[in-house]
Amino acid sequence: YQRLSSDVNTAVRDVVSLEGSIVVTKSSAASAYGDIAAIESAMNEQGLSMDNRCLALTTRDYNGLAGGLAGRETLNRKALTAYERSEIGMVAGFETFKIDAGKIIGAAAGSGDTIDTTGSQVQYDPKSSESTTAGEINVDNRTQQITVSDTTGVVAGDCFTIAGINSVHQITKEDTGQLKTFRVISNDSGTTLTISPPIIGANSTPSDSELQYKNCEVTSTSATAAISYINTTDAGANPFWCYDSVELMPGRYAVPSGQGVEVLRGTTDQGLEVVMGKSFSNSTFTTLYTLVVFFGVTNLNPEMNGIALFNQA
Repeated sequence: YQRLSSDVNTAVRDVVSLEGSIVVTKSSAASAYGDIAAIESAMNEQGLSMDNRCLALTTRDYNGLAGGLAGRETLNRKALTAYERSEIGMVAGFETFKIDAGKIIGAAAGSGDTIDTTGSQVQYDPKSSESTTAGEINVDNRTQQITVSDTTGVVAGDCFTIAGINSVHQITKEDTGQLKTFRVISNDSGTTLTISPPIIGANSTPSDSELQYKNCEVTSTSATAAISYINTTDAGANPFWCYDSVELMPGRYAVPSGQGVEVLRGTTDQGLEVVMGKSFSNSTFTTLYTLVVFFGVTNLNPEMNGIALFNQA
């Protein structure tokens, strides 16, 4: 049961850690309230829901924050809990959790890369479907393939900003004054990457869908706009998310009947079905037990979740 629980937690952690597009970095270790407040600021200025926010911190980063709280001279309430149990609870609007191991985001190996922001690459047009020889297919507007000068050393999970591309408030569409952060989903060729989210600048005769889904402000354009990778040092990712932006999808495991296997089923609070099977061998007089969970995890909106990275250069 512990292993199955760990597998589910790891799957959720990895989806947010590798696809969440809001990236907050700090040059030193986690140690103070301001570290979490910086995540809150990044989410608030982009107009994300202030309710049901979660933050999962690696043990070292969580304990670093707890240590800052426990070190206060007056040990009462939160400070006392931090000292006695290494627990920080609700901070800056986030329900915090301690995880025993975080997904390691390696130091980016790409450097000196550029992207042309003078044309259509910064004007992604969201659409519901597109025509193919087989008919109409749905379009996944969470990603975009872009062309850059070079992709050598770039891997999935890398985090970057683009010169002249700022984030906007998702409702008012006003410029936040902060560079928009992006994630590499895949390295497709020597000059193409799939990234999340798409660059919806809506800055030149935009369509209605571009205006409605605009997610960045193109403050300046260049044929060689610099790409800056911001995961500069190996570090454990601390995923954070709006509760509704990640979906844990339960499945049902079908067990063949009439095969001499006894089956018990149970459902967790999250709606996941756990199946326990038991079979007996006449040749060895041993009983075999198996436990199975069938599930999937989807990042519904990568612009509503992301990661915090500490000790970055």
